Order: sequence, then C-alpha cells, then structure tokens
Amino acid sequence: MDFKNARLNAYHQWPQSTKFKAEEKFDTCLKQNSNKVPFETAKLGKPLDNNQSIYIGHYLDGLEALPHRPDYMFDHCFRVIDSSSQIRYPKKGLKGVVQSLGKELIKSSPAHWKVITDSLCRNLPSPTLMYIVKRMCQSYVQQNGANNQFYGRVVDCTGQQFYDEFIKKFSVDKSKKITPTPSGNLLQAASSFMRLYLSGTVGTQKRRNIAPVLDLTNPKNIPSDASRIEFLLSIWLFTMRNERAHGSALSPFKTSKSSLARYESYYFSMLACYIFSLGALSLSSPNMIKVSEIESCSLSNTALQNLFFTKS
Repeated sequence: MDFKNARLNAYHQWPQSTKFKAEEKFDTCLKQNSNKVPFETAKLGKPLDNNQSIYIGHYLDGLEALPHRPDYMFDHCFRVIDSSSQIRYPKKGLKGVVQSLGKELIKSSPAHWKVITDSLCRNLPSPTLMYIVKRMCQSYVQQNGANNQFYGRVVDCTGQQFYDEFIKKFSVDKSKKITPTPSGNLLQAASSFMRLYLSGTVGTQKRRNIAPVLDLTNPKNIPSDASRIEFLLSIWLFTMRNERAHGSALSPFKTSKSSLARYESYYFSMLACYIFSLGALSLSSPNMIKVSEIESCSLSNTALQNLFFTKS
C-alpha cells in the first residue's frame, strides 16, 4: 500500500470516510469482542462550578472520538490535567504540573496510588517502552530544542548519573560509541530494563557488567512511587502530548507502521492520561471523584485492555 498516496486520496475523497489497514484490523478486533470498547469511564460527581463543567465537557469531546481515535481522548484528558492543576502550580506551567503532580497524589493517598502506579507500570505495552527508550537515546545525543527540554526532564526525574550510565549501557553501536539509534537487540534489552525499573520491585538477578547506579537488585536504586508517576507523566505522556500539540507526528493510524499494537499503545496511553486526570480532579475538585474509585477504574481498565488485545 502506498501510504503517501493513500493519505492524499483520503483527503481528496472527504467527506467520504476512508479506512486504512490498521483501522480495518481494529474494526475486526471490535467485532471479535462483541463491539465492546476496551475502555470504561469512572462515575463523576455533580459539577459545582463552571470549571468542573468544563472538565466534563473535555471528557465528552474525547469520548465522542472513541472507539477509533483514542489519541483524541488522550488530548482532552491532558487538558483536564492542565486546567485542573493551574491553581496549585502557579507560574510553573504544564512542565511544573507533570513534575509535581505525582508527589501530591502520593501524599494524598499513598496506598491507593501505589496500587494504581503498580497497575500502570507493570502493564505498559512493549511498543510504549520502546517509544520511551528511543526518545531517551535520541535526546541524549541530539540536545537541541525539544530534545534538550526532554533531556532536562529525564535528568530531573532519574538523575544525571542514571541517565549517563543508561546510555552507555544501551545506546551504543558496534564500536561502543554512543548513538541516538540503538540496535534492535539493545533496544529490546533497554525496554526490558525499563520495565523492571518502573515496576517498583527489587530485582532478583544482577545483570552482567551493569553500573552500580543501574543495579536493580539494590533497593536504593528502585524509584519511589512519586518518581514513577513523574516518569510516566513527564517523560512518557507529556512527550506524546508535545509531539501531538506541535504537529511533529504523523496521524498514528494512517501510516505504514500502523498496526493493532499501535492501537493497544494508544489505548493504554489514553487510559494512563485519563487516570492521572482523575487524580488531578480528586485534588482540585474532591466532590467529583474519590481515589478509591480511581483505583477501581484503573484496575478494571487494565484488565479489560489486556483481555481485549490478547484475545485479538
């Protein structure tokens, strides 16, 4: 399929709808699951002011794009995170929100948010982990513009020494020189390492030739729950949001690389963003939702998505 011409033809054929291969596969997947969408909303309390009505409006606008465009729902959930957090983080901008929200959520209800964070971190799809690793490697080498900002957020979250040693271990070519594009095997190894790092559990087997700061059998190197949330928000979700907002990414489901796995990644990204938006609401508008309900929503949706995409 010539995707460049296909996109152009789809543009010229509007308002007639044109579906690409990944979209057709997702439709088949829906039918196999009795048209049950792999996402369920949490119940919200009655809004008490105009801002709270605006939050619900964002959710409604995003939900209208489902089931085929979870990326649009993702965008609207991020707007809820941003707008509902502005009062608590004056003059810090959205970067300040994604770097600070995790600490506030953990402080408000540590037990509930640990369960939520475990659920999200331990169910990250493999393509999502590869996306994170690729951005970390690319930004380390090419520190300019958006890459430089991303580099700074990684250092803020993980520490300079961790970042340096991660790159030396996983982002090198055959001659052991640092590269922005690690090989397939190293990319797989880096993604596997990142899954364990974000799991919040101490490793049972020390990796060979691993730097002390990367040794996950050492409890001191395991990130806190607040740091894990910051990683998800600042390094993963905020980066996706920026690429979409700045128009630097192709339409996710109308490319040659699109597949059912991409739908799974975007549905999970949407879910994580939705859960953290509910968390932001639980702080700014506690009448709208309780953290126990957010936990239930997170657990039920991760199970629902796992069943939906595994079954397909």
